[in-house]
Amino acid sequence: MAILIPFLLHSLLELPPSFILLFSPLSFIPPLPQPTRQEGGGAIPSKPEADLNAALIPIFRQYGAILLSSSIFSFLLSITPNEWVLSPAVGTISGNWTVHEVSALALAGYHVLTVNRACGRIATGETPFVIGKKRLGGPGLHVIVHSVVGSQLIWYGLAGF
Repeated sequence: MAILIPFLLHSLLELPPSFILLFSPLSFIPPLPQPTRQEGGGAIPSKPEADLNAALIPIFRQYGAILLSSSIFSFLLSITPNEWVLSPAVGTISGNWTVHEVSALALAGYHVLTVNRACGRIATGETPFVIGKKRLGGPGLHVIVHSVVGSQLIWYGLAGF
């Protein structure tokens, strides 16, 4: 049984951000340019920023859970045989789609939208490559890595190998 590389790549790529989002969601929130109050010599986040952070934590954790779920699902697809055929009603002119092919295209959609978001971040002037700053490499690295994984998944989904 061959391991299906596009699914394994997706799993490996999405595991680190899923754990960061689950266990340290505030590391994804850039500091907001808001004034702070000074109490006892130290800066304390203003109330709106603290409220926003508190509201974002469950959303980021839920996103981390979705990424972790997709990674687990993708890993399981990477080690199972590609022989589960969907109903003929879901087929194409050339034949029926397999569960692996449809799943590959669904996962590819995530990567295409991630590339789009990263390109938008670069277009607004964000530094493309960031090293050593809890930012997972910056939007330039996201464009490269997600383009590779997304194209592998699209190729697999359309060509079946």
